[in-house]
Amino acid sequence: MLTQAELIWVVALSGAGTLLVRWLPMVWQHRNAGRRPNPRLRRALDAIGPSAIVALLAASFWGMAAPQPSAAAVLPILCGLAGVALGKRALRSIAWATLSGVLAYGLAVWALAGLSL
Repeated sequence: MLTQAELIWVVALSGAGTLLVRWLPMVWQHRNAGRRPNPRLRRALDAIGPSAIVALLAASFWGMAAPQPSAAAVLPILCGLAGVALGKRALRSIAWATLSGVLAYGLAVWALAGLSL
């Protein structure tokens, strides 16, 4: 269990990270308006969306697996994260990546529930 001070640090650092992930690309784009973007940097910035989704999923699901990690608790989380990565790679869209992650997570939970019956 986190102490109140630790919780405040976690929330503050998460907020600062979220702000930077959203703010820095806008600053970069404003400074480079009218210039040809560096393709390598452009690919790196395009990866921010899926990275943010995976980070949010990991943070959201950590409480489900943290008390006593087990295969039944961790497997749906890993399936959801893999669904996001594969959805983004295959369909090249944040919306489809999110949907594929949700579907993968739901299918894993459903499959594990069927096995425990």
